[in-house]
Amino acid sequence: MKKINFIHVGLGNYSIQRLEILKKNKNFNLVGLVDTDKNKIFNLSKENRKIFFSSISKANAKVKADAAFIYVSANKHAKLVCESLVNNLHTLCVKPISLNFQDFKKIIKIKSKKRNLLLIQGQNNQWNDASLQMKKIINNKNFYGNFKLGYCVTWGRQILTNKNARKDSESDGSFFHSMACHQLGQLVAILGLPLSVYSKSSIGGDRYIGYKNIPRTASGSVIFDYGKARYFTYIGNRSAHGNPQGFAGRWSGDWLFNGTKCDLKRSGGRITVYSNGAVIKDSYLQDIDDYQILDDERQYDNFYKSIITKNRSLEKSTLETWLLMEACNISSRKNKKINISDLKKNIGFKL
Repeated sequence: MKKINFIHVGLGNYSIQRLEILKKNKNFNLVGLVDTDKNKIFNLSKENRKIFFSSISKANAKVKADAAFIYVSANKHAKLVCESLVNNLHTLCVKPISLNFQDFKKIIKIKSKKRNLLLIQGQNNQWNDASLQMKKIINNKNFYGNFKLGYCVTWGRQILTNKNARKDSESDGSFFHSMACHQLGQLVAILGLPLSVYSKSSIGGDRYIGYKNIPRTASGSVIFDYGKARYFTYIGNRSAHGNPQGFAGRWSGDWLFNGTKCDLKRSGGRITVYSNGAVIKDSYLQDIDDYQILDDERQYDNFYKSIITKNRSLEKSTLETWLLMEACNISSRKNKKINISDLKKNIGFKL
């Protein structure tokens, strides 16, 4: 099997953890390390210093690469994604690939000219056994039937005062671009995009988590309309006074899907299916693991398969997730329902 030569962008702690996962993956081969902070070279081994560069463009001019993995501060994502695509690299960038509508539009404009390249918004909470099983059951028409109604609640306490989370306390819309992405990515992977979105964000948040009275940074509530009287409701909060649903409920979410043949309930790794008033399936599966190692291993394998087979489904799902996250922000700001089809046309979003 062909190995994918890759450039790894970002040498912070989280990025280094992802790099270690990739180095163990037999499908990928590290050829370049990039960080705009040139002092990071002193943290590298003598061997890795030889492949250190201060930009993607400089790295790509010196090494033969097929792909780039981007793990840096969110405010730098859009610029680096554009640079990666311009350098003809398949690109996986940790969520969110953009913090605003304007930068995403720039990304899509470049991407439309690079149809042969894959662009993936990385997210690490839809590849574990529980998430995959939830998707499998709901898409089994013979077992589940057709989707009718549903909801997801994520309720946790996420401190925004530490270095890695500080940007989330300062960027309008960061709740949907960061914490909500974990749940909305799963929703898109299961049901696809809704027809429209109507979103509200509460005013005020717990000051002890680092909340700075910036809108759409602490919580959000959304109604997704899938047509034919089918609705899905999302309620998210990272300024709770604790984690009443536990770690899994905070990141994976608590879910309930009502179908024409059965109902599915999920809390973390536990999935229970009901039909005709009785429990017909009750299972405990692997949920999000510490440091998201399992989820990212599977995500990278799927990225590799998508490159080799030229399958666009992963790209479609992750880019549509960004579109849905931003639709929630736009709806909240404008206090109006947002039509997803109109939003796509406005961006020039075609896959």
